[in-house]
Amino acid sequence: MTVTRRRAQGSRLLRLITLLSEEGPLTTARLAERLDCQQQEIQRDLRLLISEGREVLRTNERPARYFLAHPWKSAEAQQDPVRAVIHHALLRLLHHHSPTPSRLYHETLLELTGQLPKSLQDVALRSLAPPGGETPRILETLAAAWCWGQPVRFTYQAPGGKPKTGDADVVFMEINRNNLDWYVFARRRGEVQVKSFHLSRFVDAVRLAAETSPKISFDPWGELDGAWGIIGGREHCEVTLQFTQEAQPYVAYRRWPGQVAGEVQGSCYVLRLKAPLNRDQLPVEVLAWIRGWGPRVEVLAPDWVRELWLEEAREVLRHYDS
Repeated sequence: MTVTRRRAQGSRLLRLITLLSEEGPLTTARLAERLDCQQQEIQRDLRLLISEGREVLRTNERPARYFLAHPWKSAEAQQDPVRAVIHHALLRLLHHHSPTPSRLYHETLLELTGQLPKSLQDVALRSLAPPGGETPRILETLAAAWCWGQPVRFTYQAPGGKPKTGDADVVFMEINRNNLDWYVFARRRGEVQVKSFHLSRFVDAVRLAAETSPKISFDPWGELDGAWGIIGGREHCEVTLQFTQEAQPYVAYRRWPGQVAGEVQGSCYVLRLKAPLNRDQLPVEVLAWIRGWGPRVEVLAPDWVRELWLEEAREVLRHYDS
């Protein structure tokens, strides 16, 4: 299917959902007339909506008429500009996040688009990537395991290690705010601690549908509050950074995750924040952010974090000197 045809189908799906939501029940003949297409295309679109979980209902009369059981159009978002802009922001985040333009992603984007005022809908529809494939099977498996409270048997390829297989219970799923990748929080069978797993490193995953996951206490606010990406939890160290006058306007204007204090001192800006530690007791995500500022930042404390930062700078210098 060409890009033009995909876009046309995506636009037709949105208008079809709108008709089924607002004016249904309608026959396929009437829908085809309203959407200026063939009845076969309407029937194919209806099957697509049903296959992706949309609750499309039909009447018993002949010819049958179709409608949506739970219309998703939000009158509040249509009338409230702030709600509309928030929905638009969610739409754009999901658009940028989608690693491949899958049909299910596209359907979700259409749902969000339908909650926008007409003037924003037209702009949003022009920005949507056409559906080009199916949602990754492992994402579907892990999402179903979490939603339905079932354990999974998975094979995982950790960095620098060999693939390992085990059973686990999924307790949370999260998109990393920095790289926009999916992460899965799960507790392996036989372990006590909930750990995070990068979705792209799953080699395989199968739901154990005959079993039920136990109730596992997991507090996203407590575990991920202050995270710079996906590493949160209650273990952290307090880092003090000094930014140059050049960097000050780009740092002082906002509050950063885990920020304790920030103040102008002379021509510099001093920022204190809690840096979450990974399982090796290192503030890797905050260090990655610090490195991005280059010579415009200095780590003042603690000494061991300052040494990590300096050693990386020395290693870069040694690399280029050689």
